[in-house]
Amino acid sequence: LHRQVAIKVLAAHLSGDQVFREKFLTEARVAAALNHPNLVNIYDQGQHGDFTYLVLELVTGTTLRHVLEDFKIIDAERAIELMEAVLEGLGAAHAAGIIHRDIKPENILLSNEGRIKLSDFGLARSVDTRTEASELLGTVGYMSPELVTGGAATKASDVYACGIMLYEMLTGARPFVGEQSMQIAYQHANSRVPAPSLVNAELSPGLDQVVLRAT
Repeated sequence: LHRQVAIKVLAAHLSGDQVFREKFLTEARVAAALNHPNLVNIYDQGQHGDFTYLVLELVTGTTLRHVLEDFKIIDAERAIELMEAVLEGLGAAHAAGIIHRDIKPENILLSNEGRIKLSDFGLARSVDTRTEASELLGTVGYMSPELVTGGAATKASDVYACGIMLYEMLTGARPFVGEQSMQIAYQHANSRVPAPSLVNAELSPGLDQVVLRAT
């Protein structure tokens, strides 16, 4: 069709692993069922020799992670705008019974045309598929307490990750840090996320409430 696309390839040594391959192709089926302007579209999936691949909408631009690395703190108004777009896409996924399970700034794409898209449903599972947390590969910095303590992912797990991400946009850092993932996981399980205004005094009580409610 002469349109530019992105191709996501499963590494050859994993393509030979039927479990990994099935998980990868599940991503295609999950994401292809969704159609929303704030979600990356998947057009096709297939196999070429040893390679299993997905064909995705090409989003040229940057990621929220790169923006955070460049600017550290994002203006509250822009942070709200970004979060609203992410939540619109996430809401569509949740309405279809799909949990993302790996929400983090690396998976928020900001296109050169100003579009905001949630990508990478590689860890997504249908809501009625209860997967053990031991299988979860999500980034620990955004993992909800129930996931780090071995519980099942729910829609609330995604909301929690969004709350952590909003905190990071507003303050320039995640609320829980440590040298090892276990230290961070322990804090998620045993500590309350502090109000972001304790770090950035310019923030409104309303934004504090959004972050505290989400987490």
